[in-house]
Amino acid sequence: MSADTELLTDGAEHEPPRRRGTRRGRGLRWLVAALLALVVLCAGAAMTVWGWPRDSQEEETAAPAATAALEHTTLHRRESLDGTLGYAEGGSFFARSDGVVTWLPEVGAELSAGQRAWEIDGAPVILLRGDTPAYRTLEPGVEGPDVRQFEQALAELGYAGFTVDDEYTWLTAEAVKRWQGDLEGVEATGTVGTDQIWYSPGPVRVTGHEVAAGESVAPATPLLTASATRRIVRVDLEVGDRDLVAEGDGVTVEMPDGTTVDGEVESVGTVAQSSEEEEQPGAGGGGGEPTVEVVITLLEDGEGFLDRAPVTVLARGESREDVLTAPVGALIALPGGGYGLSVVSGDSAVEDVPVETGWFSDGLVEVTGEGIDAGTEVVVPE
Repeated sequence: MSADTELLTDGAEHEPPRRRGTRRGRGLRWLVAALLALVVLCAGAAMTVWGWPRDSQEEETAAPAATAALEHTTLHRRESLDGTLGYAEGGSFFARSDGVVTWLPEVGAELSAGQRAWEIDGAPVILLRGDTPAYRTLEPGVEGPDVRQFEQALAELGYAGFTVDDEYTWLTAEAVKRWQGDLEGVEATGTVGTDQIWYSPGPVRVTGHEVAAGESVAPATPLLTASATRRIVRVDLEVGDRDLVAEGDGVTVEMPDGTTVDGEVESVGTVAQSSEEEEQPGAGGGGGEPTVEVVITLLEDGEGFLDRAPVTVLARGESREDVLTAPVGALIALPGGGYGLSVVSGDSAVEDVPVETGWFSDGLVEVTGEGIDAGTEVVVPE
């Protein structure tokens, strides 16, 4: 054995065997890890290309989550009409005697039967329910329908002891004295003058003053303006659109604050009126179309902070009967243009079918096309 060989042999014998084994083990483990990573990458690529064999196919063939059936129905076209929110049955209250106005109710105040309407020389005029104006002094011995109206109004205030009829008797006078005794500033005489009462069909709302407290007035002087407390909408409808609404029709009123209130057509005018522009000198006949007044009763009061405001009335116009309809949301845009429906067949397959659209109303659309009819199931978005 040579010296060089001995050196090599000695070096090999003295080198720790565990150290050489560690290097070889690490190399082998890195090789195995690399091979495993390659296998995983290839498997992932295969899954990406071919998909998961079972779950993915089940998702592709699953039935649509939401469907709706086409049906025949009647579509109504809605018309938007400009209206004005206000109060019904406006009018003026007049003085019935000479004197100085000592009190007036505030604008916006609501008055009901039995309350003061105004005062002249400190004497109140009392509001009563009735349709016929007071036109004579009521006292024992007077007979007529105006007596019946007064006695009915007095009975509604809670006073009794007399018969409601056409005759003003001493029993009526005694009840009147009790009523007058309960009023401040009124002498209990048992008789009722025209300057002591004012009739109204119902509660009223004060909308304005014609005079101010402290002014001297004479009989027939306008004192204040008032309306009924019932809120209505007025629409000046062009004569050509007269057939859009009829008495009793239901409508929807969009209020100034964005809320909606249901309403009902109370009346449709039969007398056409020209617009103010046509009536003004120099207009040359070029004004707007003649209109009729449509009055709409609000079935709900809505917000009451506005005495007068513009509103929009949605009324039913023309209608189409027995048309095939689909939910508007079921329409899809086709790649080549136009619209279609995603039709679901019996095996849950979905096919896009071209359709022609007609009227749109209340979330529905009129549709026609090959392969669709009442009962056809179509996909709708959830």
